[in-house]
Amino acid sequence: MRDKNEEYLISALRNHGLQVTFQRLAIYGALCSNHEHPAADTIYNKIKKRFPMISLATVYKTLQKFCEVNLIQKVNPMTETVRYDAERGPHHYMVCMNCQSIRNADTVVEEPKVSDSDQKGFHVLRQQVFLYGYCPSCKDKIAQAQVS
Repeated sequence: MRDKNEEYLISALRNHGLQVTFQRLAIYGALCSNHEHPAADTIYNKIKKRFPMISLATVYKTLQKFCEVNLIQKVNPMTETVRYDAERGPHHYMVCMNCQSIRNADTVVEEPKVSDSDQKGFHVLRQQVFLYGYCPSCKDKIAQAQVS
């Protein structure tokens, strides 16, 4: 039985004239099952046992194609690698400055309303809000290190 993410992906791929493949389903499934917004290599490592012939390049190309057709978005919080997110609704990100984990914030801070005239004619297509701090695990480690 298919889950709602897989049904959505199959429908979206067909609507964009893209072939539905087991590899694409696996890549999207790995992305949806990871709540820390994985990098391409994390997704690759998760699915390579099931698809030993898949390459990291295929994972990158597939993620790029998913971004192009607006199925997923890149999360660029100025960390070492680009991360990906299947959640398309409005939400903000919490980024750990120590381990670089990225999670969705539970609440959404009201985003500023920016008009084209405010930006000197620059047309804004998308906004991302990042909250930087320490995840609970890193916060505890830092606190313990300060006590020692």
